[in-house]
Amino acid sequence: MGCLFALAVGRGAWAAGVGTPAEPLRLLYQERPPYTALRPDGTVEGLLATPLNQALQRAGVAHRWEIMPSQRHMLLVQTGDAPVCGVGWFRNPEREALGRFSRPIYRDLPMAGLVRAEVELADGASMAKTLEARRLTLLTKEGFSYGAQIDRWLQTLPVKRVSTGNEPPQLVRMLLAQRAEWMIVAPEEGQLLMAQHPPGSLRLVQFADVGPGLERHLYCNHSVPAELLRRVDEALPRPSPAR
Repeated sequence: MGCLFALAVGRGAWAAGVGTPAEPLRLLYQERPPYTALRPDGTVEGLLATPLNQALQRAGVAHRWEIMPSQRHMLLVQTGDAPVCGVGWFRNPEREALGRFSRPIYRDLPMAGLVRAEVELADGASMAKTLEARRLTLLTKEGFSYGAQIDRWLQTLPVKRVSTGNEPPQLVRMLLAQRAEWMIVAPEEGQLLMAQHPPGSLRLVQFADVGPGLERHLYCNHSVPAELLRRVDEALPRPSPAR
């Protein structure tokens, strides 16, 4: 499937004082409201895209948005030679060993559960105990990190789950088809996913033992100059979650 491009050009080359003029920096993203969404005029906006566009403009970095599946992001960042950055990735030690992260662009609200309406899982439940009990089947996306705390639970507890490479909208359809009972989501995204389906068919569950929301970053390969990333970091505002 071909890639869809949206161009956003800063005031000059990648960053003032860094090398010679070059092609715009490739920003790899998914169509994933409310974080990133392509507008009819060809620009990309959202909780991640809007502050990132503003920071790159302030830093004088020419950039190009390129829509691409998440698995391809990871491949190009961790093994590719051309300078690229994936947009909106969570930080963990395994990823840090193979690429470099920007300062946070945005901090999510605490992770929640998206469940079918009839599933017996109440607000204030323990996520760890829910996973350990194996009463409900969890649906997860392959290669995704849910943050250090939840990733550790998924690795160490006897979790009953189904894992797939599908994107969140397809995961929700799998929930409604009773392939599993619940999935882990940031509430910002969960609310939009719920709005795409019949009212009352899904609900969000908050957990008592889940820590603060996770920070989303640019995840860049080592072909992106460290000085460029430093300038972007300086231009990024301190993130705060949507309310």
